Amino acid sequence: MLQLSNVLVTELDPISPVSESYRSLRTAVRFKKVVPADQRLGMVLMVASPKSQEGKTTTLANLAVTYAQEGKSVVIVDSNLRQPSLHNLFGMNNTKGLLHFFQKGLDVDDVITPTGIIGLDLIVAGGQPVNPSELVGSSQMMNLMNQLKQRYEVILIDSPSTLDYTDASLLTEYSDGVLLVARNGKTKREWAKQARTQLEQSGARMLGMVFNQ
Repeated sequence: MLQLSNVLVTELDPISPVSESYRSLRTAVRFKKVVPADQRLGMVLMVASPKSQEGKTTTLANLAVTYAQEGKSVVIVDSNLRQPSLHNLFGMNNTKGLLHFFQKGLDVDDVITPTGIIGLDLIVAGGQPVNPSELVGSSQMMNLMNQLKQRYEVILIDSPSTLDYTDASLLTEYSDGVLLVARNGKTKREWAKQARTQLEQSGARMLGMVFNQ
């Protein structure tokens, strides 16, 4: 197994109370009855936050692990081309990923990397381009998501902070549901309200808020 970050508590300490909280989040999403437009395809969840450093990526990664532990086939797409970090959580390098799918025309199989956790794969960002919003809003991104929905039961998208960039709003187009992460002592109430409104105006189905820390 790759060297996992200690924030991946659901894999490293699955019987802890924190891990149980992430499983409770998975159950809450299930009760929302998120159903793709085509029920033969995988479910796409996006995890967003108003600003950076609010626990969005940690929440997404642990939620992904709980789905894999449930026996689902899961892939994470690091669509945060502004500040990619998922490769660090799973002990991977960031040398070949989403950016290379866009710019070098690689096949989907070339950018999918197993995490070492059974059932869980990752597409790293692959770098920080000068035009991230154009890339995540492109027909190539739509093509990628369509292919992933045919291969996986659960697809999780990590996005840049909602209020700082347009990327999160663009990524709602591919998502069946969106979770908004806020951090105790950091996220201002008006930020959370503004982020929710912005995502809803982009067509997002808001599933709820995760209050972190």
